[in-house]
Amino acid sequence: MASTKRNELIRRLLAGHCELCESRTGLEVHHLRKLADLNRPGRPDRPAWVHLMAKRRRKTLVVCRTCHEHIHAGQASASTRN
Repeated sequence: MASTKRNELIRRLLAGHCELCESRTGLEVHHLRKLADLNRPGRPDRPAWVHLMAKRRRKTLVVCRTCHEHIHAGQASASTRN
C-alpha cells in the first residue's frame, strides 16, 4: 500500500504543475503529519487547499513556491483545480 501512495505522489510530481494554481515553476510538496489536522476546531473558513486535501484524503499536495508560502502564512491562495 505504501508503494501505491508513493507512486501516486511521483505521478503527481511528474505532471509538472501546481495543484492549486497550475503554475509550472518552483514545484514543492506540502505535507501534513496526519489528515486529522485538516479538521482542527477553531478554523471557521477552511482554505481551498484544505478542501482539496480532505477530498482526496491525501497528506501531500504538489504546489508552487508561492502557493506553499501562502499555505504556511495562513493566507488564501488561488482556487483549486478539481
